[in-house]
Amino acid sequence: MKYHPHGSVLFCTLSLEEGLLLLANPLCQAIVKSCLAAAWALYPVRICHIIVEATHIHLVIVVINPDHVDAFFRHFKTESAHMINGLLGRKKRTLWCEGYDSPIVLTPKRALLAIAYLYANPAKDNLENSIDRYPGFSSWKMFQSGKFTRHWKRLRRPQFTAITRDANNHRGYTKLAEEILAASNEVQTFTLEPNAWLEAFGYRLPEEQGELNRQLVAHIRLLELRAEKRRTLEKKRVLGRERLIAQVFDITYRPRRKGRRMWCLAEKRSVRVEFIRFFRLLMQKARAVREQWKLGDVTVPYPPGLYPPSMPKLANALMR
Repeated sequence: MKYHPHGSVLFCTLSLEEGLLLLANPLCQAIVKSCLAAAWALYPVRICHIIVEATHIHLVIVVINPDHVDAFFRHFKTESAHMINGLLGRKKRTLWCEGYDSPIVLTPKRALLAIAYLYANPAKDNLENSIDRYPGFSSWKMFQSGKFTRHWKRLRRPQFTAITRDANNHRGYTKLAEEILAASNEVQTFTLEPNAWLEAFGYRLPEEQGELNRQLVAHIRLLELRAEKRRTLEKKRVLGRERLIAQVFDITYRPRRKGRRMWCLAEKRSVRVEFIRFFRLLMQKARAVREQWKLGDVTVPYPPGLYPPSMPKLANALMR
């Protein structure tokens, strides 16, 4: 079960089953932008920050309508899977891991740490020294510039066909992206809301938001510095901007996933324990409602913030 009440802050992660497919080239970025804007237009959520790496995506969002969260990710994953599979010449192949991770962030301090982790991810993963040099798609430049609205082309599934062997390189990806974008006459508007998480925790004054955003940037720089020191000790180097841009689709890569999905994020154990106790009681109520539905009483409402299952199919036995 997932708990996504209105106004809550979520730290979300989507992961690919296999392969390096969300690359830093213009073609992949066009796909991400199109699918992101389309899902956002159909199922609005307040997207605060986002970063895309070759195997996964991190987002921090604020919930408007709880029903939109699941639909937003389902639409994004479905459309992007069709487009990327089209480029790979594959049909009816799953691209994304089932579901998505979306723990609710309970405190502003933990939200700040989650966003700093998001932007420091390229440094942590030895991709680049700083988010400033990371060539993959992210909201960093929008956040830094203060220009939060973008207009991106709407792309369609039939535009994506198998890439020929001689075009499976950065030059080929760039040329194909230009052709696909030029063939589209639809434009979508996307708006980032980097301060939505601050508003969700009650920080509405511009001075408060400015100070916390400065703290956020400072913590990102601290995490990047720590990653650099770790690489020095381990005698490692970053992959680098140029090599990231030159990467080609690799369906043989197998991600090494570790950790487990969380229900909530908070720096204090007591806060987490209190939420988990509340959430378990909520799940008990939800199970009781489902049992009532099975008995035919569908007037009992499902607990708000949870996703109700499909209504049971009720029928009377035929008498002979």
